[in-house]
Amino acid sequence: MIDVKKYCEYIYSSFFIPIYIYENKELTLCYPIQKKYTLPPTTYLIKLLEMRNNLNYTITKFYSYYGCIQIKDSNTCIVIGPISALPYSKETLFSMRNDFSIDESSWESFCNFFYNIPTQNLDIFINTLILINYTLNNEEMSHKDLNINLDSKLHNIINQNYSKHTAESMEENILNNNYSIENEFFRYIENGDIEGLSNFRIQTQNMKVGKIADNNLRQSKNIFIVAVTLATRAAIKGGLSPNIAYNLSDIYIQQMERLTDINAINSLLNNVLYDYTNRTANSIIPLNSDTVLHRVIQYVRENTNKNITVADIAEYFGFNRSYLSHKVKKQLGFDLSNFIRQCKLENAKDLLAYSNKSISEISNFLCFSSQSHFQRAFKNQFGITPQTYRKSV
Repeated sequence: MIDVKKYCEYIYSSFFIPIYIYENKELTLCYPIQKKYTLPPTTYLIKLLEMRNNLNYTITKFYSYYGCIQIKDSNTCIVIGPISALPYSKETLFSMRNDFSIDESSWESFCNFFYNIPTQNLDIFINTLILINYTLNNEEMSHKDLNINLDSKLHNIINQNYSKHTAESMEENILNNNYSIENEFFRYIENGDIEGLSNFRIQTQNMKVGKIADNNLRQSKNIFIVAVTLATRAAIKGGLSPNIAYNLSDIYIQQMERLTDINAINSLLNNVLYDYTNRTANSIIPLNSDTVLHRVIQYVRENTNKNITVADIAEYFGFNRSYLSHKVKKQLGFDLSNFIRQCKLENAKDLLAYSNKSISEISNFLCFSSQSHFQRAFKNQFGITPQTYRKSV
């Protein structure tokens, strides 16, 4: 027979998720030792203790989870949680005050208790519950056994929140026209229209955005991710190389996740939108161009570090060299060999601005015949030497 108290002590010391032992629905012991105001709220406790299955869990209004294991042939229940996939923020904790009946004098202690709870997504939390249940009740269960309950619970929560949100929007006479605004907004990126983007951002700067997170910081970060995703697709549609567009997206999102200031996130998002628009403007390919030309242009942009020629590209795509040159010139209006050099030099600008590579290393990386050749080509293209450009940025 397992010593339940000792077992729960070991579980807590392994996972650091609060755990509670109830006998006849009365709390007898908990880990860690805590104040009354951090105990599981009655609303969720009743749901857990009145369950029919040996293993169950519930989802709170603040999107955390409590689990419960009823020990067979006994009046003992183990409750574990709350656990959340994201760290508790001050905004989330503030929204939890009513559930836990927190007064001003207990606020700091209440916050510190939740700050010390590790994060864990729902799948891993369910695995933890299944392990505890198997150990105590010798009962095998799987995610499938619990997902039926999850679907029902999530469906109810989503329906409740949808009804509440719809009612509030109707009361405030708010019309959600974000779809048409998004289409117009990202069309400026797709067309490389910097001036249009600037004017449109001024017109929509006070636009109401739907709530997609429980706290303001996560709200800003989620909006950032959505905007970058849409901007990436718009830029690719406008002719920017998918490789460049997706790499930019990864870099910007990683940079954003390091930020903890909402103003800094909004400022970075502004830079992102103009960066994508500017790059698209410099990479524009008519949308009515055939698929082959799009692939040729993307191939050039993604292989600037190789010694490619028009003949190499024609062979790669199965064309005659003169036919491909003529096709590009006729439909896109520029010489393909010049375009290859231009793409290499545009890449050189990025390397000069954002890398520690020397001018010689950049010249070799982009497969120029010599450093002097690279410097001459750069100055002819941009009217400035590579060294002067690097200092200016």
